[in-house]
Amino acid sequence: MASTETAERSGKLSRARIIEIAFEHFAANGYRGASLAKIAAEVGISQPGLLHHFPNKSALFMAVLLERDARDLEAADMRVEDIADLTLDELLDFFERIVQHNTENRNMVQLAHLTAAEATGPDHPAHNWVVLRMGYFREICAIAVQKEIDAGNVRDDIDPHAVATMLIAASEGLENQWLVDPSVDLAGSFGLFAQMLRRELKPRRGKR
Repeated sequence: MASTETAERSGKLSRARIIEIAFEHFAANGYRGASLAKIAAEVGISQPGLLHHFPNKSALFMAVLLERDARDLEAADMRVEDIADLTLDELLDFFERIVQHNTENRNMVQLAHLTAAEATGPDHPAHNWVVLRMGYFREICAIAVQKEIDAGNVRDDIDPHAVATMLIAASEGLENQWLVDPSVDLAGSFGLFAQMLRRELKPRRGKR
């Protein structure tokens, strides 16, 4: 029994180590440029040993992407299903926490942007991840904004899906600029955008 538990614990540690090293390789080289042989060598195992944990490159890549999303949500102290219940201020605070976290984790940002650029075609293993993740995230943000419109906290002439799209565009557009030019104030610029959005979305005087 003890040997079984030890083996399971060792397997989990090995798997976590593989994901950590693979994270760096995929962030630096993208899916197509990363090499399983080089990842295995850096981990300190054979390629067949790596394939014992992950049957192919696609499976490893998806594990890395899921780990990336988990780190983002952990940093923001948020479960993805709870985003739709946020007030506007809480939603903007959530985005600001994510952006701030990303300024300290360049590889996470680079991984997401390289993946989005590579995965435009349906033959890429992360194509569905990119499309579904973006659509779902945009939808739950729009639901949060709609609830604020219904509560009278946001102007009723606002399109909630347009606000959700702008939030994502602002954060990812600033990340793109920051990846190219690290002198760009990623967190500060997004914070300014959030302030402007708060002012713009407030109900006008005499109206809901």
